Amino acid sequence: AASATPLAPPSLPLRAASTTALHGGGRSHAAPSPRAALQAPPAGACYQLQVIERVDARFEGREMRQFATAGEVRVLPLSGRPQPPGGVSFSLALGSADKVTAVRENGTLLQSAGGGSYKVKLPPSLGAPASLLKYSAVQSWRPIPLKIVPEWRSGADGTARLQLLVAPHPGLKGGLQNVSLVVSAAGATGLASSEPAAEWLGSTQQLRWREAALRPRPPSQPYRFVAVFSGVLSAPPTVQVSFSCDGDNPTGLRATPGADANPSVAAAVQRRFVAGQYSVACDGPAA
Repeated sequence: AASATPLAPPSLPLRAASTTALHGGGRSHAAPSPRAALQAPPAGACYQLQVIERVDARFEGREMRQFATAGEVRVLPLSGRPQPPGGVSFSLALGSADKVTAVRENGTLLQSAGGGSYKVKLPPSLGAPASLLKYSAVQSWRPIPLKIVPEWRSGADGTARLQLLVAPHPGLKGGLQNVSLVVSAAGATGLASSEPAAEWLGSTQQLRWREAALRPRPPSQPYRFVAVFSGVLSAPPTVQVSFSCDGDNPTGLRATPGADANPSVAAAVQRRFVAGQYSVACDGPAA
């Protein structure tokens, strides 16, 4: 299997750099270039292999409280592509697995041949995505896909101001897509202002920022999200985060189908990761 470099932990720890030393970028976030389209499977292929990972994380202020990455290698039947009536068997190699542990194999579809090699046997008429194996990242491996430094303060005029400094991991050259930041502001009676513009959900006392994509910036130029709430907050704000990324996975695990997989299995393997339960709780208000 080809060698791969997984995401490294960020060059700056979460507690680095005072927020006053950082500056944001203008009045709005210019949309980064759209993500590259996933490579279309060749005409003869009826299956697509995927490596999918999920990152769960919980932060309190600048402190990381929980962090875990889990993933799976799965096979996707391609819609509208006829499958061989007798099913398909092929070899599969896993590489760059040094950040992976707790591998659980689907013995119905996958048999180990040793040394990171496997034999896959798919039944006829596979109708839904099927997991070949699942795994977790080693506990010490904690690259942060999206670092968020929060700061909030209550004003004498009965408002509360929240600032989020947001930085995608510098190793994600294509950045993150479908980024959503949902801020719960218990006690707020409305949204006085926000930059960039946010959606206010009055029934739940939440605001939502959405960005089609965020690409890495120099460490001194994070994205800046600012909101001013009307009313006195009854608790520090919390932020629920979601995002996705195509073409990368934090552990760096690679899955490579053997030559015997051709032409039924696409040679290019899709890699993707998403945010699971990913949240940031603000500390007490800044002095």
